[in-house]
Amino acid sequence: MRKILTLSIACIILGSCKVKKILHNTPHLKPVVAITADAETTPVTSFDDAADDPCIWVNPNNVMQSIIIGTNKKEGLETYNLDGKRLATYKIGRINNVDIRNGFILNGKTVSVVTGSNRTYNTLSILIVKENGELQDIAARTIKSTLKEVYGLGMYKSTKTNTFYVFIVGKRGGVEQWELFEKNGKIDAKIVRNIILGGQGEGIVADDFHGKVYIGQEDKALWRYEAEPNLSNTKVKIIGTRDLNMKADFEGVTLYDSGKGKGYILLSSQGNNSYAVFDRVSNQYLGSFSLKDGIVDGTNDTDGIDVTSVSFGDKYPKGFFLAQDGTNNTAKDSLAQNFKIVDWEKIERALNLK
Repeated sequence: MRKILTLSIACIILGSCKVKKILHNTPHLKPVVAITADAETTPVTSFDDAADDPCIWVNPNNVMQSIIIGTNKKEGLETYNLDGKRLATYKIGRINNVDIRNGFILNGKTVSVVTGSNRTYNTLSILIVKENGELQDIAARTIKSTLKEVYGLGMYKSTKTNTFYVFIVGKRGGVEQWELFEKNGKIDAKIVRNIILGGQGEGIVADDFHGKVYIGQEDKALWRYEAEPNLSNTKVKIIGTRDLNMKADFEGVTLYDSGKGKGYILLSSQGNNSYAVFDRVSNQYLGSFSLKDGIVDGTNDTDGIDVTSVSFGDKYPKGFFLAQDGTNNTAKDSLAQNFKIVDWEKIERALNLK
C-alpha cells in the first residue's frame, strides 16, 4: 500500500504517470488556412480585456430570433441577435465563461439553462432564457465554489440519466463537477466530483452523446475525460501545445454536432491565432483555420469560441462559428473587444470536411 500511495503522489506532483494519447495520422501536414468572418457583434460595453466566451440560444419557435450570449468579464453578460446587434446587458458580476443546455424541467415546463463562472463572488451563476430571449436569474441560493478562483465553465447533459451538470475549471488547476436540480421552483446545485487538471485551464466542452468532456490546459494540452461523475478521472491527451499546428495558450473549446454522434471538436490555439478542428469520434486532427481581415476585421488572441450546426436558412445553412476577438479594429480605430460570426460552410470548404 505504501508503494502504491507513494507512486500515486509522485504521479500527481511530477505528472509522469502513463497517460493515454491520440496518435494523429498527418503524413502531410497542411498549413493553417485563412478565411474571413461574415459578421461581428457590437463591441462589449467595457474596454481592454473584457469579452471572453460566447454561447448560442436557438429559439425553438423561430430560429431567426435566436440569440448570441457573450461574457463581458468586467460586468456580466451581453446578448445579441444573429446580425450581431446588442439586445441587452446583464450586470450580474464578472462572468468569465458561459454555457447553455436545453431541456431542463422547471416547474413542469421545459427551459434552457444558462450558467456562468462568476469571478466577482467566486460562484456559479444560473439563469434561464425566457420565451422572448431575455435572461432571468433562477439560482436557488448563492452557489459558492470551493475553488480558489473560478475560471472556465462548461455544461453537460447526461443521456443516461437526463441529469444536468456544470463543470467549473479553476484558475489553479482544479475542476468541480456540479449537479443541477430543481428546488422550490428554482435551480440549485451540488458538487458530485473533483478533478485535478494539473495546471491552469479554461476552455471546456462536453460531448453529451458520447459522454466525454474536453478540457484545455492552457500551456500543455487538450485533454479528454469521462463526463459521468461516477467514472474514472483518467485523461486522454488529444494534442499538445507544441504538436502539429498548435501553439500555447490553448483557450476555447467547442463542438459541432453533425448528428448521430458525428461532428467536430474545435480548439482555439491562441498562440498562433488559429482554430484547430478534430474529428468528434476518432479525435484525429483534420486541420486549422484562421480569420483574416475581410468585410470585418480578423481575429487575434481568441479566448472563447462556440459553434452551432442548426440551419438558419439562407443566412447560415449549416450553422455558424463564433470567436472572441482580442483586438477588434476598424480601418481607423481600435474598439472594445467583440465576437466574430463565421458561416460554417466556409470552414467546411476550407478544410474539406466531408
